[in-house]
Amino acid sequence: MWFRLPILAVLSGAGLVCGCAGATYPIPMPPLTPSQLNLAQQEVQAQKSEGPPFRNHVTDEEATTVLRSAIERIGPAATQLCREMAVGDCRWTVSGSSDRSLNTAVGPNGLIVINRGIMEYAANEEEVAVVVAYGFAHHAANHFAARRRTQMAGSLLGTIVVTAVSIVVPPLGMATSLIQTAVESGMNLASGAVVASYTKDQERESTWLAALILYRAGVDPDKARGMLVTMARVAGDKDTGMMNTQLSGSERLAAWDEAVRQIRASNGQLPRRN
Repeated sequence: MWFRLPILAVLSGAGLVCGCAGATYPIPMPPLTPSQLNLAQQEVQAQKSEGPPFRNHVTDEEATTVLRSAIERIGPAATQLCREMAVGDCRWTVSGSSDRSLNTAVGPNGLIVINRGIMEYAANEEEVAVVVAYGFAHHAANHFAARRRTQMAGSLLGTIVVTAVSIVVPPLGMATSLIQTAVESGMNLASGAVVASYTKDQERESTWLAALILYRAGVDPDKARGMLVTMARVAGDKDTGMMNTQLSGSERLAAWDEAVRQIRASNGQLPRRN
């Protein structure tokens, strides 16, 4: 089922599309220590003992509003980071899916799908922002170009196009060619999208980059990390289900905490490419 957005926001600016075959920007990732992993595992187990996480009731309008707001908060920082890295696709289409599962998908040509379940489980806007940031990070790091497979993605809730800098909202009932292209991409996605299955190294890189995007955007990473705990509680300690990762919930949480520590210590600097 297709839900139309009350308004469609286009964040416009000079975009960069690389998608260079094989090009990557590896982030130095020292192994997580047993202590870091144990702390994360204990936190997840403690949360699971309290029962399933709370699922909010949200209307279509509320879901699209919070998703749009999260994108607008972090879009400029994500685009700037993508340009600094200069290896991935810096023009993104973010679509909301009516699927109520706690999951997301990344598709071709900068496509990112955020399931309605994300907005239902999120305790705040920061928790929605971190999920969007993961999608930006995977495209910015060119992970999708390296690994892809087909997966159904569900019907669409609404579409927002992001390249960053300024906001232009057309009158209701009108659509620019850019919006129309995004809508058509989203409708194609509803019948089956190509999404990536990421390695642990790629997932840790995207975790680091997502934390950096939030930090640069002025979004509190401590408020955002609750979504990672929730995903671990829902999926168990096998994997979080987020974008078909091979990283377990506790590993992701430990990786997030280490990334935030490093980013705060460097004041948000991107490491030099190896």
